[in-house]
Amino acid sequence: MADPACYLTEHARDDALPLHRHRDAYASLVLRGSYLEASADGPVACEPGTLVLHPAFHAHGDRFGGRGARVVNLALPPALAPDGVRVLRVARLARARRAFERGPAWLPELLADALPGAPGRDGWQAVFVEALAASDRSIAEIARRCGISPAHASRAVAASYGMPPQLLRRELRWRRALALLGGDAPLAGVAAETGFADQAHLCRTVRTCSGLAPGALRRRLKCVQYGSTPGAEDPAGSKAAAPRRHPTDAAPCPACPSSPA
Repeated sequence: MADPACYLTEHARDDALPLHRHRDAYASLVLRGSYLEASADGPVACEPGTLVLHPAFHAHGDRFGGRGARVVNLALPPALAPDGVRVLRVARLARARRAFERGPAWLPELLADALPGAPGRDGWQAVFVEALAASDRSIAEIARRCGISPAHASRAVAASYGMPPQLLRRELRWRRALALLGGDAPLAGVAAETGFADQAHLCRTVRTCSGLAPGALRRRLKCVQYGSTPGAEDPAGSKAAAPRRHPTDAAPCPACPSSPA
């Protein structure tokens, strides 16, 4: 019998999951079919043998190919949760699936044998996203510096990253803030350091992206750091191995687009 942390998801041909988040970290392994995962990390082409580790609150959307997809997922305990998304390729798919079914304790051995991969982020889009993260320049100005029109930049970035430039900039700031909220810095200081207009702007973004007030999120992060149980709903649920659609325990936020494209 599969470990309770392991669960299967099935997706129909040409299906799409809009931008969404999972409150807890998890790993996914493609067994059959294919899909394109778009996030602030860049597009990831997921085919049989692709293994993706997702950190908590990672926002991504998925577009499935003509054969749909069958994916085995594994909820990760805090000790195995990655700081950022990791893309790998397993050599033996059947062996990798058995490792998932045995539970998280078998994941480190599987990762040691997997080949590293990376999301696709290159050319002008890489320069554009770096500028979004590092400056307050307007989208139009960044696009001109990259030698393209603002309209083309918006369409291309949305297709590759699952969100238009303004939402992508917010996502990049949110990620930096999330890393700092595990510490003791005051919220006003976190807001200033990560590019938010003020503390209120940060608080609104935290609620939108996590479903939690900043204080509740900070307590949750500290519980995870010290190995306590934060009490949030587990994305795997209580049943194992029953095929189902991908759960989104931190549901699409109101400000997120309704599709990843």
